[in-house]
Amino acid sequence: VSTPIAPSPIPTPGLAKRMKKSKQPLQVTKDLGRWKPADDLLLINAVLQTNDLTSVHLGVKFSCRFNLREIQERWYALLYDPIISKLACQAMRQLHPEAIAAIQSKVLFSKAEEQLLNKVGSTSQPTLDTFQELLHKHPDVFYPSRTAKALQLHWQLMKQYYLLDDQT
Repeated sequence: VSTPIAPSPIPTPGLAKRMKKSKQPLQVTKDLGRWKPADDLLLINAVLQTNDLTSVHLGVKFSCRFNLREIQERWYALLYDPIISKLACQAMRQLHPEAIAAIQSKVLFSKAEEQLLNKVGSTSQPTLDTFQELLHKHPDVFYPSRTAKALQLHWQLMKQYYLLDDQT
């Protein structure tokens, strides 16, 4: 009668190699839990609009509160980590068009956009036509999904906080 051989407690090199490989996707998916596809799209659009991660941190409302370091890490992961980038792109492609439109409406205004809005005087009573004309004159400056109503609302906020050129 032969005695059964007990399995060795030391894993073979091939098994150890497979275990190390399987740990990497766990770290990738761990980070995906907090960052929703809508957050990624908002982050990408906001950074492309402002070129400033600090402004994005201060001015964008994500689905949960991220600190500046987390925003920086996610931005660099989207740019340089092929696994995270691929997964995020796949998830963003599956967003509903209405969700994408809603996200794009939340994109921060760039300095160039605000400079053009500054030219509308605080004492004037601009109509939607004024802002529509501004959009038509400067399509290269304004974010593609901007509407005359969005410009008017932002101009009113700038006026309220005395950010227009002719205000003190």
